[in-house]
This record gives sequence, structure tokens and C-alpha cells, in this order.
Amino acid sequence: MTGAQDGQGLGHSVEWEGVVRFRLPDGWRPEVEEHEGHAVAAFHPPAPAGGVLRLVTDRVAPKDGPDGAVAVLREMALRFVRPDDPRASDRIVEPWGDDGVLAQAVMMTEEDGGTDAHYLWLVGAERDGKAAAAMFSYRLPMVMDGDESCADTLALLDGAIRAAEIL
Repeated sequence: MTGAQDGQGLGHSVEWEGVVRFRLPDGWRPEVEEHEGHAVAAFHPPAPAGGVLRLVTDRVAPKDGPDGAVAVLREMALRFVRPDDPRASDRIVEPWGDDGVLAQAVMMTEEDGGTDAHYLWLVGAERDGKAAAAMFSYRLPMVMDGDESCADTLALLDGAIRAAEIL
């Protein structure tokens, strides 16, 4: 994970696995976790906001056919919003930037005896003939969902992810 302050208090730029670059507000604490043998970027907001933002990326070779990587991105986006999963809601799949796709969903899960809200984003575009995608998940305990600080955090994250750059 690489990052740099902008020197103007507007946050810092984060690049992950050479696939995505985005800007987080100041004060977020980064770390690298491992899930199922894969590195996952994790970012913790400053108090009083809670939760954790996680990020994974992927590059996928296109399928044979006229649409190539575009078809792969479309398929990834549709799977990402989990159309058959009753735990997911507020699903969106839409064009993103000049050549990309954005997918969003919200999912409620039961973990460790509590309910968590997961706000999910996928941004992707064709790069070097492959489908390149960044998948973000902001998880917070349901008891915090709707809290003013969390609502502000979600708005900041949504803006940062929508403004991300696929490399």
C-alpha cells in the first residue's frame, strides 16, 4: 500500500496493488490484513466514527467475444450486487467515468452474535486489455448505522470511491 499526504489537509492518496488510487480523509489508520491467503487493505476512521473500510482488487482476462473486458466487468458488477441474496438491498449498477462500471449494494449480516451493515462498492474499467476492478466494503455494527458521524463517513467514502482512479 502506498500513500502520500497532499499537504493541504484534504486527505491522502492511497494506491493499492497497482490497480486503484483514491483519496481518504486525514486521520484514517491503514493496515494490511490477510483473508484466505490474499492481502486486504483495511482503513479505520478516526473517532467517533466506527467501522472499517476494506479493499481488494482484481484483474481478469476477458472472455472471448466482441465485448471482451467490458463483458467481464458487466458480469462482475452484476454478481457483486448479489441479485438473488435477500440480505442485499439498494443495488445499483451504472456507468462510471468514460469507460467503467460502478456497482453498489448494502448488505446486512449476522456475525459474532450481532448484526452488521456492509456498504459495498465496485469500480472497474478496462486496462491493458483486462478488466481491472476495486471492491470496497465499509462494515459497521448495526447499532452505529444511522449515527450522524457514520452518515458523514459514508458520504465521504462514497465521494472518494466514485472519484477513484483505476490504474
